[in-house]
Amino acid sequence: MKAERRFGGIPPIVTVLITISAVVVAGLVAWFMFTTTSGATKQPMLEVTSAYVSGSGTTYTVSFVIRNVGAVQINSVSLLEITCDSGSGPVSGSSPSCSTFSSTTQTASCRATFSASISDGATCYARVSVTPSGASNPSAVMLTFKVAKP
Repeated sequence: MKAERRFGGIPPIVTVLITISAVVVAGLVAWFMFTTTSGATKQPMLEVTSAYVSGSGTTYTVSFVIRNVGAVQINSVSLLEITCDSGSGPVSGSSPSCSTFSSTTQTASCRATFSASISDGATCYARVSVTPSGASNPSAVMLTFKVAKP
């Protein structure tokens, strides 16, 4: 007489463990995506527009507009320092200043004067202090942009 061989399916306990582990992994992935996305959307995001250089001789002025396009409102922005590439190397600007930050349009106009010529397409690096709404301490942000010489 031949011995019968039985081939069974997956035991029920293994099926339950696989299902539970799949649900736990899906929950962890959802939690990770939610926390990283919510953290990223609760930050100000600055862009520089209308950056141009004007002047001639020994005095040049770099003017630009800082605009907040992020989800968090900004209370204030101040220009701490600015450096632009000139034909002979980097040049620091003097008297950096920004207008009062508009809470309705979320923009501020900034400017600085330079003693060296700034060419068309030169790269500028501006360090600004930003105070987001609801924050007590400002944070420094470095902005990089190119200027146009009309």
